Amino acid sequence: MTQENKNLITNYSSAKFSWLKSGGNISHLYKVHNQIELNNLFIQNDIKTKSFLVIGNLSNTLIKDEGFKGIGIKLLGDFTDVQVNSDHMLVGAAVLDNYLSKFCYQKSITGYEFLFTIPGSIGGNIFMNAGCYNQEIKDKLISVIYYDANQNKIFEKNISELQFDYRKGFQKNNTIILYGKFKITYKDQDYIKSLMNEYDIIRKQSQPQKVNCCGSIFKNPKNQSAWRLIKSSIDESFYNGPIKLSRTHSNFFENEPNISANSIDLFISKIQKRVKDKHKIMLEKELRIID
Repeated sequence: MTQENKNLITNYSSAKFSWLKSGGNISHLYKVHNQIELNNLFIQNDIKTKSFLVIGNLSNTLIKDEGFKGIGIKLLGDFTDVQVNSDHMLVGAAVLDNYLSKFCYQKSITGYEFLFTIPGSIGGNIFMNAGCYNQEIKDKLISVIYYDANQNKIFEKNISELQFDYRKGFQKNNTIILYGKFKITYKDQDYIKSLMNEYDIIRKQSQPQKVNCCGSIFKNPKNQSAWRLIKSSIDESFYNGPIKLSRTHSNFFENEPNISANSIDLFISKIQKRVKDKHKIMLEKELRIID
């Protein structure tokens, strides 16, 4: 990994930072600390013509071995802040879910306890409408503030204007989620802490710990559990080897580090085929795989 200037990293290794410890390089990753830097980046003609990918916490994104030849964007600085106002919280897209949950506890703000167990960032959370324990980010969201690269402008859209669905949030082409505005409800800190602890216990009992893992591999089909479909469709070989499923939860990986991302993609296809052959259901990936 070589650095050309303070805001550009060339040949950025996604494997080094990915939760799966796998993935190809991003040829040019730009660190963006504020809206001025973002505007300045996209007024460059050579940048405008290239595809771009926003890199959050790399907990739900896998870049294939060939790498990403476009522009990587890493939000930092202003986008890591949380501001509490009288009627809403303004949360930067780069704020980690776990951090926001703990921040809300400190401020006696309830409703964000479920984020304590999610490894991603708020931007990624809004992008995919992440959730758990029968809660989703859309339930707390007032509006999304985003940058439109085509128009080189910042817009805000209310949640009522957006079609959020299960694992599908704000996914408008050529945009970058910058902030979310969130609802505020106050409650006793002891109540908030007990709920955070309860969710943490459930997670530790039901999901693999201290392994290279990206969260759920597949979305749950309607009225079905992906892990049940997987478990009933595969044989013992899927739980062994350098790329393997977790015995704790069959919709999670427990792969060794530095495994080929393309091999992981092939392994996912094998699981999909087994489930389709047995149950006539094609599982949809929750893990984003970038060509």
